[in-house]
Amino acid sequence: MADPDVKAILFNIFGGITRCDDVAKGILTALEQLNVNVPVVVRLTGTNEDIARRLLSQAKGVEAAETMDAAVKAALAHAAGRRG
Repeated sequence: MADPDVKAILFNIFGGITRCDDVAKGILTALEQLNVNVPVVVRLTGTNEDIARRLLSQAKGVEAAETMDAAVKAALAHAAGRRG
């Protein structure tokens, strides 16, 4: 967050052994502790991905995407200021 040129953050998670809901909870905990002032887009695939997307979609400033294509488009739109 020290770089003012950062306009959005994109996480791409492939949960093979690690459950996606655990990863989502970790991301949410980190966002609570850090001063993240840009939109965050998270793409998850793997075990418990539906639960993870539901958890993330309830958080302010976080968008959960089902596909990499959707995640990249969302992050680019946020970075360009076309998405709130």
